[in-house]
Amino acid sequence: MEKRPPFILKLPVVLLMAAMLAIGSGLAKGQDSSPSSAPGRNIGRFFDKLRAGRSVTIGFLGEGATYGLGASRPGREFRSLITLWLRTQYPNARIETIDASIPGTGSLYGTLRLRRDLLASKPDLVFIEFALSDAAENQVVVRKAIEGMLRQLLVVPQPPEIVLLHPGSPDRIVPTEVSKSMAEQYGIQTIDLQSAVRRLIESGPLTASTIWPRNNAAAGALTDAGHQLYADRIIDFLKQQSTLPATALARNIPPPVTSDELNYGELRALAESRTEPGTNAQNGAVWKKERSDNPHFPTLLMVSDRPGATIETYFEGTVVGLTFMKGRSAGMIEVLIDGQPAPAPLRIVDCYDEQTGLGTAIIAGGLPLGEHKLTIRLLPGRHPRSRGQEVKLGYLIIGGQRPEKL
Repeated sequence: MEKRPPFILKLPVVLLMAAMLAIGSGLAKGQDSSPSSAPGRNIGRFFDKLRAGRSVTIGFLGEGATYGLGASRPGREFRSLITLWLRTQYPNARIETIDASIPGTGSLYGTLRLRRDLLASKPDLVFIEFALSDAAENQVVVRKAIEGMLRQLLVVPQPPEIVLLHPGSPDRIVPTEVSKSMAEQYGIQTIDLQSAVRRLIESGPLTASTIWPRNNAAAGALTDAGHQLYADRIIDFLKQQSTLPATALARNIPPPVTSDELNYGELRALAESRTEPGTNAQNGAVWKKERSDNPHFPTLLMVSDRPGATIETYFEGTVVGLTFMKGRSAGMIEVLIDGQPAPAPLRIVDCYDEQTGLGTAIIAGGLPLGEHKLTIRLLPGRHPRSRGQEVKLGYLIIGGQRPEKL
């Protein structure tokens, strides 16, 4: 089993002492002495397994902060620090972890890839962190996505314990109302990291630049000190939870508040799907297959830089989307469903971005039941700052098929 290196926080001793005293003082005075705001079930079952020396699996599903952006080296991410603490406290238990985090993605893509990236490993405890990306999304979609995520996790025969994390941002308050309301509905524990960090900044021991790097804080990156503070806060929560009698396993979950349309997701490599060339293929405007070693994409991508290049494929479901490679030389595509322009955000997809990485465009439900024809066509136009027109497509995302009744 991989050994995690000890963490050494590179901050002045006076600053460290002040920060730790502030944390202790806040707890002593009863300022948010409970890290959790959810009145529902606790995660005591997880600690019963640890105390019994059983093997457990912890899943981390999230975006930039959970991924470890900003950490100076592996082992300094907050998820690694939490794992190290648990392994130290429970040396007789075998503790495995799953890093199912992808920077820059929100709960919509998270719920559609959850079965593949997390549920297949049967986790015992899951931390979820999507608040930063979700803040910029349609909150109705976010509500459906979080509910779909929770229902997928809770419907399995041996559901994991779940904790929702609410991280902060250096330049704005990240809204968490939707996430917290879903947590209350399903009795899920939450940890408000945002409020804890802001109290330390406002009281003076720390500054925003101590916690978030100036160059990529918007992506959810944290400094080593930021990762340590998040880890300390979560460990405080775990210490508290470890003393509680385990809540009995819930055999029934409540009816959906918004929808159960996002309780299922499937990712198919577009290059391996049943596809047909479009009507413009004879003009040399074709898609080619290109190998990729990016872990967030399939091993084969569909690639073209020829306007008019068209792919036709079929899917069955009420939710559909695509993943693509964002970049400075990327072009644009249009998407049709059953011959008609697809609803936004899939109708016109601009793949241009200043940063190279994973992009998603997903219709979060509402399509008629049954099989649909999906047409993808490379457009002649491009973003004003784009240096090219190349488009690289990864997965076809399908959802809403509901194989189980929740």
